[in-house]
Amino acid sequence: MRKHFYSSLPVLFTILLVTLSCGTKKDSESSNLEHSEGAYDLVKVDSFQINNFTRVNILDYSPDEKIYLGYSLTEDDILEISEEGEILRREHKKGEGPGLYGKRNPTGLCFGPNGERFVELPFQLISYDKDYQINHQHRLLSPLPIRTSSPLGRPPYFQYNDTTKLLIGPSNYLSANYLIHTKDGKDTLQNFYELNLLSGAVKSVVPYDPSSIYNSTEKIYSGLMGKSFFINQQNNELVLVHNLDKEILIYGLPDYSLKNSIPISHSEFKTYSPIPIGSNPSDNNQNEIGRLSAHNQKLFDLGDELYLLQYFTGISQAEYESRHTEEKPYVGKFDPQEQRILLFKNGKQLSPELNALDGSLILSLPDNKILVQERENTEIEEEFTRFYIYQLQTK
Repeated sequence: MRKHFYSSLPVLFTILLVTLSCGTKKDSESSNLEHSEGAYDLVKVDSFQINNFTRVNILDYSPDEKIYLGYSLTEDDILEISEEGEILRREHKKGEGPGLYGKRNPTGLCFGPNGERFVELPFQLISYDKDYQINHQHRLLSPLPIRTSSPLGRPPYFQYNDTTKLLIGPSNYLSANYLIHTKDGKDTLQNFYELNLLSGAVKSVVPYDPSSIYNSTEKIYSGLMGKSFFINQQNNELVLVHNLDKEILIYGLPDYSLKNSIPISHSEFKTYSPIPIGSNPSDNNQNEIGRLSAHNQKLFDLGDELYLLQYFTGISQAEYESRHTEEKPYVGKFDPQEQRILLFKNGKQLSPELNALDGSLILSLPDNKILVQERENTEIEEEFTRFYIYQLQTK
């Protein structure tokens, strides 16, 4: 009996080691979470609508001027909008001639320092003053001639050595697979540029982190090589998350040194395998990845080291087919039932997750608020665009 017991010791010891190692890993993962059961909730606190013959997209908000910066679709006008939704100013800058930016629509639009308005286009960056007179105008080299009906986002900026530096480029707004032609172009940050507003000098910044999922394969994740990011002006940091990575990366400015990372724990994250570079755009696998795969969607700075991340959980092919019809197409990444919201405070993820909001999260506002745009009703022609303001409140 004793002999049998001692012969079992190596097996028992191995089992104990495995158990301990699993427990350590689980404890390590849970140490990155701060449980705040029921501590936070997103509460609707205000709403407004913008009356216009065509849809209006809001791109930015100025807490100093207390106005929104928007863009009118079809009319191609830059709009300044009050907090109550009144259009205060309308500027038409599309076209050829002095003070105009050409025939293409902007890809980015935002407020800058000292009352500036930045307009990013596929091949140039223009800084206007409050009266929409040009302060700076720089030509850009872009590998992707983007065509869009409305700006896709706002180019972030920071100030260093008496000049303003902006982060611009097509991969700010689009998945980098649109830029890929060779293996060298696979890096989603390959066309992520810093522009010196004073000199017009442009340089590439921030390669992939070595541990990134995108570096784990020579293939590509079609439609999922994008990112969401902002600049924390108070800390002089670039805070960035890729579509598929499981951490938020924090870079110090102005040298873009990796300072820290915040692990992300998703409750559900269904992903699909990458495809070879050069695959046919009509390849079913390529469509499947972009349409069905989970991914991080939008990252927001709520201030005071509080970040909000919205992600899409991913769905199976069977789920997609059961929900999709020609009469009513199903777009999973816009389905609030398949979206989640995560909160991060002082470098730690808070638990539990929050339910997604019905609408499109646009931008963060002062006092822990988020601007949400109501989705367009495609069945009727609306002559207004409605927005809601939600506030993150403690219970």
